[in-house]
Amino acid sequence: MNKKDILIKTLIIIGIIIAVNVISKRVFTRVDLTKNNSYTLSTVSKETVGSLDDKVLVKAYFSENLPAPYNNLRRQVQDILDDYKSYSGGNFNYEFINPSVASEGEASELDKEAQKYGIQPVQIQAMDNDKLEVKRAYLGLAFLYGGKQESIPVIQSVDNLEYEITSILKKFGVKEKRKVGFVSGHGEVELSKMQQVQQVLSEQYTVEPVDLKTTGAVDPLIGTLIILAPKSAFSEGEKYKLDQYIMNGGNVAFLIDKIVPNFQQQMVMGNPVTTNLDDMLGSYGIAIRTDLIRDLQSSTVQVQSAIGFPISMNYPFFPAITNIAKDNPAFKNIKSVTLTFASSLDLNASAGKGIEVKPLLTTSDKSGQVVDFFFLNLEQFQSLTKASIDTLFDEKGYVVGATYTGRFKSFYEGKEIPGDTSQSWVPFTGQKQAVSVKDNKIIVVGDGDFANEESRPPRENMVFLINMVEYLMDDVGLAEIRTKISPESPIEETSDGNKKFLKYFNLIFPPALVLIIGLIAWKRRNDRKKSMQVKSN
Repeated sequence: MNKKDILIKTLIIIGIIIAVNVISKRVFTRVDLTKNNSYTLSTVSKETVGSLDDKVLVKAYFSENLPAPYNNLRRQVQDILDDYKSYSGGNFNYEFINPSVASEGEASELDKEAQKYGIQPVQIQAMDNDKLEVKRAYLGLAFLYGGKQESIPVIQSVDNLEYEITSILKKFGVKEKRKVGFVSGHGEVELSKMQQVQQVLSEQYTVEPVDLKTTGAVDPLIGTLIILAPKSAFSEGEKYKLDQYIMNGGNVAFLIDKIVPNFQQQMVMGNPVTTNLDDMLGSYGIAIRTDLIRDLQSSTVQVQSAIGFPISMNYPFFPAITNIAKDNPAFKNIKSVTLTFASSLDLNASAGKGIEVKPLLTTSDKSGQVVDFFFLNLEQFQSLTKASIDTLFDEKGYVVGATYTGRFKSFYEGKEIPGDTSQSWVPFTGQKQAVSVKDNKIIVVGDGDFANEESRPPRENMVFLINMVEYLMDDVGLAEIRTKISPESPIEETSDGNKKFLKYFNLIFPPALVLIIGLIAWKRRNDRKKSMQVKSN
């Protein structure tokens, strides 16, 4: 090959490299091999940024030369902003700004600008010259759109950044927030104590309590009602307002405790809860049994050991649900939900109602059912023999949560409008409907306290409740984003046969494999030796 050919090939290679770089700048692409496509924009994010009707400018206030682990954060944030920009049709742009580090007691113009948008400097720890120092840094985003502004004051991780950005962009496009109502007045979990849930939901919706006694009809702007662990009975008048809310197109989550523990005595017993909702729910094809489900796959509780130290023990009345409706986009990436004193649903009650029913939460294949007498002490599950386990947990999964979709018929069709004798009662003022005006969505879970923040439930429980609201509000896309990056699935209980197989497989297979490889190597060496001896002869 002469020098001319070498030069031509070199120029061709350089030309190809330049062309690839030019194309890559103009045409955005990425290969995402993560299980949940964690680093690829969801469809709802693409649609949201692509539907912007005005320019959005993002001012990224990021200090430079940050120490680990913040040194890669700027690059990760920029990658995500590039994704949004590429799908925006030119309506999404950003710029990175490095506010100068002013001396103590002073603030630069860029400092003042960042703080005007609600982005405050944070202090981060860094090693400098083998000394641990505290540095002042900016790690926030400001979004400007048509005279509106929103901000993400501090970004410590990009895990939830797509959800936050898409939520802000959706907020820009909404002239009036839709409403979510939490029913009150029957001992439900108070909305004021649901701070985490309320904070997240308030980004997209107006969240407010609903007292069925003092309102003539549920506000039609409320798209979803949440009934969260009521402990006392609904009056017929309240049930009628609830019924007519459903008939007029509203969606409802019935998160109902049928059995609650009584800790007032040494032997902890479960007491039935009377909500007076069973007959109305039954007319819709919904039945929550008055039982408790125990599950060998369960969460743990802290107990005192014999020597006084706290230890964790599995408590079968706190089932850890991993069998979650994976075909429902709102819940497909939720790994587990931990329930407390859960009751099962009878899905056969919907037969002939013209309603589509799908299981949402199902216990493991090692479950059991308790009826009539609800003895809850943990001691009953301590030191169980294999025979006892096989007896107590001999049932396959019970459905403890389900979705109901369709046009429901009014429980009060052909009946007089009921009233109420309470002093604060306001009579019904809405329009009476015999059948729901459109397909409704109802979610039922045989446990209401799983999302009670006072009990410090797992984060996945709170995500489940928020995703449930977004499913009922037809905002499934946001629910999908939130669960793209989730904790690993908990280890599920397996059968004794599988345990034995894995045990003996791990004991026998590795040494057997080494032995087989050794024998093959020995035979080859022996055959080679014999072959050499034959040739020498």
